[in-house]
Amino acid sequence: MEWRKDGEGIDGIKLNFTNCLHCKTCDIKDPFDNVTWTCPEGGEGPNYKQA
Repeated sequence: MEWRKDGEGIDGIKLNFTNCLHCKTCDIKDPFDNVTWTCPEGGEGPNYKQA
């Protein structure tokens, strides 16, 4: 997730799905409440192991 300002001075959030970790930060930190995060289709997301 990146905070972007275009050439006209309009602020916005850019989501980059190719490096998504399914951490839900985009949904939690979206100041405009435009993002609705859901689990990926066919699974529950990554299976992280505890160290």
